Amino acid sequence: MTRHLPVRGAYNIRDLGGYTTASGGTIPWRRFLRADSLHRIDPSEITRLHDEGLRMVIDLRTEGEVTTAPNPFAAFPDVHFANMPLFDDLSPAAMSNAVVEDAHPLQTFYLTALETRADAIGEILSAMAEVQQGAVLFNCTAGKDRTGIIAALLLGIADVHRDQIIADYTMTADFIPDLVAEFLDLSRARGGDVESYARLLESPAPAIAATLDHIDAHYGSVTGYLRHIGLPPSDLRRLFERLTES
Repeated sequence: MTRHLPVRGAYNIRDLGGYTTASGGTIPWRRFLRADSLHRIDPSEITRLHDEGLRMVIDLRTEGEVTTAPNPFAAFPDVHFANMPLFDDLSPAAMSNAVVEDAHPLQTFYLTALETRADAIGEILSAMAEVQQGAVLFNCTAGKDRTGIIAALLLGIADVHRDQIIADYTMTADFIPDLVAEFLDLSRARGGDVESYARLLESPAPAIAATLDHIDAHYGSVTGYLRHIGLPPSDLRRLFERLTES
């Protein structure tokens, strides 16, 4: 098994399998996949992913993003599709509730998600907990921020060491340089603030490290955070089992 899944039309589909847990176990492969937008993937790859065990796709993008760039699994048989936006609004105003002075702007984004989107996070993880067999794929646009938050929480449930969680997050930078260039070219053509936008397309270790620090400082652990936001114990248990049992 390999962590990165080369898929024609996508850049950043990766498996959460193979990471080691604090108890010495290993997360099984093909249980949870993180991904960028799937709207451009080759039709044969859609069938391939299903044949390799994909059974649920959770698209974390807004309804507007999904309308503009539809997810092909929305109409694919034998794969349950759900559009569950982590954020309903990606405007700067929607991100202002957790501003951290002098911090990377992505740190603000991640803390905003933790503190203002608890209901959405709980619903997303509960939906994942319902899947008993096969793989769950969750995606956003670049497979970096919204996807990165959910991936970090899943790895935290399994008690994966923080260094591995951070490494999983920063790995995105290895796979999306072409996608970043495309986004920046589009912003430039529209007269946008390319320099500021470029910072939002980074995958800086300090941003996710500070997010994990925030969780530990305020809730004790990822599990403590998820209990605080009301994730049912049965869902937490099922996710832990899916992440740790062969």
